[in-house]
Amino acid sequence: MKPFENFCLAIVLRWIRVGFIVIAGIAISPATHPRAHSAEHRIVVTVDRGLDVGQSFGSLFEVTSSDGTVVIGAGFQNLYNTRYRADRHALQFFIRPTDGKRSHVKEPLPRPNELCGTYLFSRDEVIYSTYGGVKAWDLQTGAWKSETGSGGTDETMRIGDKLLVFGDSEVAYDGHTILSRPQVGSYQLFFYANGYLCFYHVNRGDDGYRPFTNDKDGFSKLYACPWTSEQSKVDLSRAVTLTLPIVGETTFAWGQLGAQIVTGSNVGGFYVFQDGRWQILLPPQLGVSYQLYSTMAFHDHLLMGHYPTGRIFQYDGTKITDHPGWPPVLEGVSSSAREAQTTVVYGGDVFVGVWPWGEVWRYNPDTKTWTFTQRMFDHPSLASNITHPYDVESIGADVGNQWGQRVTSLVPSGTGLFISTSAKSPREWDPQKFPFLAPDKWKSYGTVYRLTIPGHLSAATKWTDGPTTFEFLIRGSRIAIRQDGEAIAETELTGPLSEQVTNVTELTDIRWGQGIYGRFSGSAINGSVDKK
Repeated sequence: MKPFENFCLAIVLRWIRVGFIVIAGIAISPATHPRAHSAEHRIVVTVDRGLDVGQSFGSLFEVTSSDGTVVIGAGFQNLYNTRYRADRHALQFFIRPTDGKRSHVKEPLPRPNELCGTYLFSRDEVIYSTYGGVKAWDLQTGAWKSETGSGGTDETMRIGDKLLVFGDSEVAYDGHTILSRPQVGSYQLFFYANGYLCFYHVNRGDDGYRPFTNDKDGFSKLYACPWTSEQSKVDLSRAVTLTLPIVGETTFAWGQLGAQIVTGSNVGGFYVFQDGRWQILLPPQLGVSYQLYSTMAFHDHLLMGHYPTGRIFQYDGTKITDHPGWPPVLEGVSSSAREAQTTVVYGGDVFVGVWPWGEVWRYNPDTKTWTFTQRMFDHPSLASNITHPYDVESIGADVGNQWGQRVTSLVPSGTGLFISTSAKSPREWDPQKFPFLAPDKWKSYGTVYRLTIPGHLSAATKWTDGPTTFEFLIRGSRIAIRQDGEAIAETELTGPLSEQVTNVTELTDIRWGQGIYGRFSGSAINGSVDKK
C-alpha cells in the first residue's frame, strides 16, 4: 500500500474510532439524554358507565410512586359552583407532588364583555362566558366568539350524547320540551342526578320571605321527579315534593353524594333526597346567615363553600362539620362576611375562591396544608377595618358592597384553570356614581385569567353505551390520555415535576375506582398497569 493510501486509511480509521466514542458517549450520557432510561408507564382502565342518569362517575384510579414523591390519579369531577355545574363528562388526569410545592403562571385573557363581571362554564372542553351574551373561548385565535342562543342564564349538561337544557321554568332534552312552565310561580335552579330531575317551585309574591302558612299565601316547594333519557316527558304526578318552611326559599348550590341529592337554601335550610323521600337536615332560620355556594366531591365526602365564614364545610352523608382554617383568613383583611363561592380539583389539589377580597387558596391533600395562591385583584390595598373593598367609597350607594370582589368561576380545561372575576353582580360601571374606579380599575371586574400549574390534563370524552377504555400514558415528562385507542389530550410537564416524574420507577398501592373525585359509580371498572 502506498504511503498516501496508508495515510488516508489511518485518517478514516481514526474518525471511525472517534465517531464510535462520540456516539457511545451520547447513548450513555445522562446530561445529554436525561430521560433515556426513564420508565414508561401505561395505566389502562376499562369502565362501563351504565345508563347516564346524571350520576357522578367519580374516580378511575389513584396511585402513589414507589419513592413517595408523586400521586397520580384520574377521574370525573362532581362539582357545582353557584353557577354552573361542572362538565360531568370531562376527564381529568393529574400528577401531584406530595411535598405540596407548586409554581403557577397567571395569564390575563381578553375580556368577554364590558360588564363588571362574568361567570364561566365548560362543555366538551370549550370554555363559555355568560352575561352580556354567551361567548366561547377560541383556543386557536385567542379570542371570544359569540354563540347563538340564550343570553347566558340557561344551564346545560350532557346526558349520554345529547343535551339537557335548563331554561326559564322549562327543561328540554335533545331539542324537545320535557317539562313546561307552571301556571303559578316559577321553577328555579334545576339539577339532574341519580335519575331525578330536581328543582325549586317558588311562588313568593311581593311580601318578602316569611314562614309558610298555606299555598294561597305563597310557597317554596322542592321537587324530585323520576326521569331518564328514555322518557319523552317528566311526569309531575310521580314527583316527590316537600313544602319548605319559608316562602321564597331557593338555592345557590346543589350536590350529590352517592345515592343522596342535597341542596342548601338561601335562608339556611339543608335538604337531603334519598330512598325516595326528602329529609330536613337543617331547618332554615330567618335573620341568620347560613348559605352554601358550592359543593364538591372529595373522596367520600362533600366539601361545601360557606357564607359568612368563608370556610369549607364537610358533609359525610349524615352530618355537616365546620373546618376552621379551611382556608385561612388572608392576613390584613376582616374575618367577617366571607364566602367560599367556588371550589375545584385542579392538578390533584383543591382550589377555593373566596369573597370579598378575590382570594384563591390551594390545599394539598398530602401535606394537609393550605397555600395562598393569588389575589385576583391588585386594588384596593388590604384593610381589616372595613369588610368589603370600597366600603367607604360606596356609602350611600344602592348596594353598599357592590364592589366586593368575587372569584366566580374555577374551570379546568386542557392544562389550565380558567378563573373569572366579578363585582357582587355583573353590571355596567357608572363613572358618575363610582369615580374611584376610574380610569381602568373597573376592568379588574369581569376579567378572565388562565392559571397554569404543571401536572394537570383535562379532556372531553365520548359517550359509549357499554364499555370504553381509557389509557393514561407517562413517557418521560410527557403525559397523554387515550379513549378506545384514540388520543384525546397530551402535554409536556415542566419544572421540578418533570424531573420527579422522569425518576419514577414503580407505581404502588393503586386504588381502582377510588380517589379525590369520589368513588366510581358506574356499572363496572377494571384496570391494569404496564411498564416498559
